[in-house]
Amino acid sequence: MVKQSDVLKGINKMIADAYQTHPVYVHKCPKDFARPSFLLEFIRRSQIDKCKLSVEKTLYFTITCFTELDKHSNADPEELADIQEDVIQLFTQGYVLAGDRAIEVKASTGGMDDDRAYIDLQFEFFDNRTEKEDTTPLITSVNTRIQEV
Repeated sequence: MVKQSDVLKGINKMIADAYQTHPVYVHKCPKDFARPSFLLEFIRRSQIDKCKLSVEKTLYFTITCFTELDKHSNADPEELADIQEDVIQLFTQGYVLAGDRAIEVKASTGGMDDDRAYIDLQFEFFDNRTEKEDTTPLITSVNTRIQEV
């Protein structure tokens, strides 16, 4: 079974390996965070039943890219676009390692503000259903009575 935290760790590792001097914050940025840096956030998860033993899961994450700011608290748009494209290129292999699985990923630009750029990640995969073991006692004997009419 793949957990969302496994996928998050895989994404984090890819970014941290590629940008060793840039911090990667997970879920929240501190008040006075370092720039350049990244923020990795889990957005949502959906699940569709496929059969008794399998489900199809879709996980959504956002990576926010921060670059240096000018005196007006704006980032250079070309620099933001470049880092956004470079981060998307990290995912062109088509998968992220999550535990012992390689989970398919789709990456797209998610827009840009004056001081940050966004990348949206979508993961779709099949996983085992996590049902609890049935502990209902088994029938040990059956008594029948036949009546003639």
